[in-house]
Amino acid sequence: MGTRVGTTQLGTTPLGAEPLRRLPDGTVKQVSPLTGTTVWTLPGRANRPLPQPPAQRSPVDPARVDDLCAFCPGRYRETPPEKSRLVLDPYPHVLEHLPARHLDDTVAEVRRIPNLFEILAVDYWRTNHGYVVPPDVVARAQAYVADPEGAEHVAGVLRARAAAGNGGSPHGAPASGSPDDLAGAVDLFAGSHDVVVARRHLVDGAVYDDQLAGSGTLTPLEHHRFMAATVETARDLYDSRPDVRYVAAFQNWLRPAG
Repeated sequence: MGTRVGTTQLGTTPLGAEPLRRLPDGTVKQVSPLTGTTVWTLPGRANRPLPQPPAQRSPVDPARVDDLCAFCPGRYRETPPEKSRLVLDPYPHVLEHLPARHLDDTVAEVRRIPNLFEILAVDYWRTNHGYVVPPDVVARAQAYVADPEGAEHVAGVLRARAAAGNGGSPHGAPASGSPDDLAGAVDLFAGSHDVVVARRHLVDGAVYDDQLAGSGTLTPLEHHRFMAATVETARDLYDSRPDVRYVAAFQNWLRPAG
């Protein structure tokens, strides 16, 4: 279960605006001449890996309950380097910017991770608005990939994005985890489209693989923690990106929602 939180400039545009405009990064903006509503078409989003759900339910394999998708606890390294996580043991506390070598030291009740397939990628802000990644974010990225485990983690994530054919970044897949091959790694740390992910893929005690965890299956305390992480994510995006107009939070549920 996850919620996406990201910066946006979507909304309505004054009537009389140019009806069709292509930005330098390939983003297409269309404006309705009747209502002023703006629709954006963004490069690379169609290439997100969306696996087909099974045609029928299957029994849950207890050995794979934490390994069902890239957001599961057994697959932390398939998502970009996380920004924060809520840990309950030995007491509820938040860990920020964990090095790769410590990802498996704790179990995250809630994680905040960058979206690998952003709606508005870092290159959108850089190409169209002159955005420059802040020095502290550059330093964080450099420190992460200076660790061999961090370098391999980032290289694997960039390879996965390139394999999906995503066009949202100008950087290709790294051949290795060397510093030269990881020149584009900083964009994984500088994005403004995050995903807030709860711990469970399936409800506790699930017998079948279609018994998915979701907002309605959380306890009141779990829901509070999840919403608090989402609100904190939005607050941090506003604080770190004063140039953005809106931060929107939305939740996808099942394939029709993406």
